[in-house]
Amino acid sequence: MKDIKYTVKNDIIFNFLFSHEDLLKDFLEAILKKSIKEVEIANQFSLNKIKYYEKIGVLDIKAKINEEALVNIEMQRDSQSYYTKRVLLYAGGLIRGELKAGDKYEDLKDVIMINILDFTIFNDIEDVHTIWKLKEINHLDKKALEGLEIHFVELDKFRNSKPDMYNKLNQWLALIDTENKKWMEVAMEENKKIKEAKEKVDDFMSEEDARRITELREKWRLDYASSISSATKKGIAIGEAKLNKAKHDIAKKLLNKNLTIQEIKEITGLEEKEILKIKNNK
Repeated sequence: MKDIKYTVKNDIIFNFLFSHEDLLKDFLEAILKKSIKEVEIANQFSLNKIKYYEKIGVLDIKAKINEEALVNIEMQRDSQSYYTKRVLLYAGGLIRGELKAGDKYEDLKDVIMINILDFTIFNDIEDVHTIWKLKEINHLDKKALEGLEIHFVELDKFRNSKPDMYNKLNQWLALIDTENKKWMEVAMEENKKIKEAKEKVDDFMSEEDARRITELREKWRLDYASSISSATKKGIAIGEAKLNKAKHDIAKKLLNKNLTIQEIKEITGLEEKEILKIKNNK
């Protein structure tokens, strides 16, 4: 069995994988614990549309299930103290964007937010998978308000647990996390969709363009995270300077690989004149 060179947590691989409706359907059935007849992906994956210099994590997946609910799935690898507020903001945006002029409120579809996190966000809860709904605080036994459901999956907790690998959700998490090869092997033996997903990732990563873009995305994520960390410790001004230096370092390496000025501009966000100055001073 070939190893996956880059984890499925890499957002490009993640989004490529779940651009396949049959795989997404199997995953959603596992996490939502319901039968799904139809899945329609709203934002199809395309390497040509990816912008490396955008904020990490914006490559989320939007889908419609059974013509009754909108689902937003995001893989987030870097810890953010404000993440829950961000999720609520995104949920509000989905709900507002769904209602067009002349539509009736009763036509609004339910919104389901699924957040797969590579860090711990709820330190006082042991569960790997938690589901949050709107309830009246003094009557928690009563039914939650309809319309919004938020899922959090914390992979850090999953890695440190003893998961039942005959559980379909755990099988998918083993593939997404890509850390425990034994768990992945069991998952592929038990679920043909997991095996199919692994094979699709291997095929995808065998393509030169896909591999190059994934590598650049990973490098950019690490540089971005490092710069943000520096900004937190030393101040925003110093952080921005380090981020700019990281862009320049990446530009130098890409110039050495003979990428075009336009390609480097798209990847780093630097202006053309700035890239030319770097090129002339190499």
